[in-house]
This record gives sequence, C-alpha cells and structure tokens, in this order.
Amino acid sequence: MVFDPRLLEAFRTVVEAGSVTAAAKMLGVTQPAVSAQIARLETQAGFELFERASGRLVITFRGRRFYEEIRTALDALERLGQAARGIRSGETESLAVAGHPSASISLLPEVVAELRRRRPDARISLINRSSEEVAAAFEAGAVDLAVAEWPIHVQGVELRRHAADCVAIVPAGHPLAARDALTPADLAAHPIVGMSDRRLIGHRVRELFLEDGLGYDPVIVSEFFSAICGLVAAGAGVAIVDAWSARTFAPMGIVARPFRPALRYEIGVFRRASASPTPLAEELMALIETRLAAPLSSQSAPAPETDR
Repeated sequence: MVFDPRLLEAFRTVVEAGSVTAAAKMLGVTQPAVSAQIARLETQAGFELFERASGRLVITFRGRRFYEEIRTALDALERLGQAARGIRSGETESLAVAGHPSASISLLPEVVAELRRRRPDARISLINRSSEEVAAAFEAGAVDLAVAEWPIHVQGVELRRHAADCVAIVPAGHPLAARDALTPADLAAHPIVGMSDRRLIGHRVRELFLEDGLGYDPVIVSEFFSAICGLVAAGAGVAIVDAWSARTFAPMGIVARPFRPALRYEIGVFRRASASPTPLAEELMALIETRLAAPLSSQSAPAPETDR
C-alpha cells in the first residue's frame, strides 16, 4: 500500500497543531479539506485515527502508533527534497543530524553553529526527538549522525560513548549552595524535581536514595533535563542533572555542586559505519568529540570522561 504524502502531512499537522482548524491555517487550506484528507487516510489505513471526546478530537492508540511511523517517513522525504534542491543548485554538502533533548539543547547548537562558520555552504537539518525516536530515525535512514542517551541498540554504526558525572543543582541563593558537595540525604530534606523513572538515569537516582534508606518522592517529574533545570531556576526545588545541562543552564540562576556518590550519565554519538564517511559528517563528529572532551567551565561541574 502506497500512501499519499499529502494525506500523511495533513495527519501529522493535525496531531502537532492540536486541531483541524489550526492545521488548516498552517497548511493554507480549508477546514473541510483537512477533514476530508483525514477521512481518506483513515479509509486507506483501515482504522480510526481520531475519536471525539467532549467535543474535541483525540488521537486513538492506533493513530498514535501510526503518527510515530509517519513522522519518521516524512522526515526522510523532507531530507530527500533537500538533497534534490542541493543537487539542482550545485550544492552537495548537506547533513541530517538527530539528537535527544539534552543534546539538542546543550550540545548540538554550538557545534552545528561552528560547523556552519567553517563551511558556510553546508546545509544542516536538525531533528529533535526522544532517544528511542532518534534511533528509529537513524535506522530508517532519515539522519546521517545522531546523539542519544545510553543504552543504544543500533546495528552497523560507528559509535562513540561519552560520560559525565551528574551534579546536584539548586536555585541561586539556596542554603545548599554553600556546600562543597551534596548527597541524597542533603537533597531529601527539600522538594525534589526528578527525572522520570522511564529514563535509565531517573531509575538510578531513585535507587541511590533507596540504598541510603531515604524516601524518594519528587514533587515534579520530567523527562527532560532542560525542563528540570528551568524548574530549579524558578525555585521549584532541587535536582540531579548531567553536568552538560547544568553548564548550559547556569546563567538562568542555578548553582551546581558535585553529587556524591558519583553517578555517571552516558550518551552515544553514532553514524553509519563506512570506510569513507562524508567530509561534513567527519568534521561534525570531530567537533562533537572535541566539545564533549573539553573541561566543563562550571565551577562545580566535573569534566566529562570519554570511553572509546
């Protein structure tokens, strides 16, 4: 079965815009036209994509699974279109890069900007997804180079593992900011903003508290270090994050202190295994390696170690 890309794009836009009305405005068509496209796609797929609840469209379970596949497929089509435009214009250097939330905020912007300074003709496509979606996009051929949280289960890649110590972060002016290092016992006496247990690092943090005989009941839970840093800066509590994120968000008003016992946060940088990688991918990989190996400038964020 071959799906019309226009129908897939209409469905993705409805999901991401939150309504048929908003999607119609984004696509520059009428609301009935979008509704008709969704109906046609449901007929082709053989299942309902949305259901109505209290007068609002709600994506179905099958629709959600279909949406994840569509997003990956459309990313690949968009990359194909970019490649075609580059070939027509004589521009051959292009790169698609995917990163999980932490890398997309604390790592990739700086290194991609540096790559563009060195190669002003290069065209870069950035895809920001969860670690699992990053791996799926890579396997689907939608990206050339990717960064995701460890563990990573992708075959046939050149993989570099990197790790940094986690640090405890508190709002500027917080009593714990006067300590040289912080432990689970120090943090347990304050509201904690925690990483979701669905992430490996969140599960390991919980285990450390339980091993010390302490309760662990975060007042706020998130799957993104960026959100956790923002919440701590706003005074919502204290937290444990990776040192890279702590460095990025330090200007917002957070203070980082070494966390004891030591807790490592690992990521992987990977690209397709090739005897002759493209020069652009090679250069970006080198920039990422240099960035991750550089000493962290934060006064309390220990430098990451690299495990090749």
